[in-house]
Amino acid sequence: MTRNRLFPRILAASAIGALSLAVAVGLVTAVGPSLSLSERVLHEESSQEAGVTYEYAGARHASDLLLVRVRRLTGVDHELRIGPGAADYYYPVEVGFGFGDPQIRDVEWQTDGVTVTFEAGDSVHVPADNFRSVR
Repeated sequence: MTRNRLFPRILAASAIGALSLAVAVGLVTAVGPSLSLSERVLHEESSQEAGVTYEYAGARHASDLLLVRVRRLTGVDHELRIGPGAADYYYPVEVGFGFGDPQIRDVEWQTDGVTVTFEAGDSVHVPADNFRSVR
């Protein structure tokens, strides 16, 4: 095969390879953060244990709190999932304090929200309006 015929084929193959790589990177970037490969509940509790319930649609409901380790294409994330029946419907709060799995020191349920304090000393307050109606 002559040089004049070989160059266009190499150029076309390189272009297809570059396009394939760009599409793959685009998919991982776009879909990777939302695609869960595995999940593990690290901490679970309910506002009912603290005697706190939240009003929604004329009724009172307890809310659950889960600390979940989520493995995704883009790495490992940790999130709080808060809401009535938080295993299925929840308000997500991403948490990332240092390395490793975060450890919850204290959960304080209040009528206006919930405050979660971690062993590292960081805390997160989530207003009840964010999680009481996530059904």
